[in-house]
Amino acid sequence: MKTIANHITTCLCLLSVGLFTACQGGPEEEKGLAATHPELAKELAKDSLNVPYNDSTDKELYNRYHITTEQYLNSKNYAVGNMYRGQLAPLDEASHSDATTYRTMLRKGLEEGVNFAGKYTVVSIGCGTSCQQHLVVDRETGKVLDKVQSSTGAKYSKESRLFVVNPPDSALNYQECHYCTPEYYEFVSGEFRKLEQGTP
Repeated sequence: MKTIANHITTCLCLLSVGLFTACQGGPEEEKGLAATHPELAKELAKDSLNVPYNDSTDKELYNRYHITTEQYLNSKNYAVGNMYRGQLAPLDEASHSDATTYRTMLRKGLEEGVNFAGKYTVVSIGCGTSCQQHLVVDRETGKVLDKVQSSTGAKYSKESRLFVVNPPDSALNYQECHYCTPEYYEFVSGEFRKLEQGTP
């Protein structure tokens, strides 16, 4: 009986010493999480909080693009003199290789009528992630004349020959999205001519 009693007493003493040490803290606790749970510490170190993107340089880029685009849009250099009022020709599928490839989408788009540079219809077709093709159809002849590609869309009107590829968007991160930079084209003699970045 004494042996069992002694064993129980010893166990209780060891338990109380362990609890006391845990409460007091020891060298292992002072070393922190890296000492007790090294793998967890590594994972926490790699994991970072995602903060919404907000950078002054990016805002400056957007403002610059926005101002330049507004100057182009407000310029009278690309104004259309006369609007085409005649009959709208159907799609000429023999005029361009894309006319056959995208005949269904082109025909649907042509229902909009004249929407660009006085006598043309621009039909925009998706070509993948961040990719759009804009085909220009002459509504007097039905011929597909030219096309241009964008990453974030385009801006144009039936009163102007100006075509803006990737119009400025304040939600874009221009420092990371290099293919999002706005570009400016004038439609002349049935084709797009890229304008130099500068004064409209």
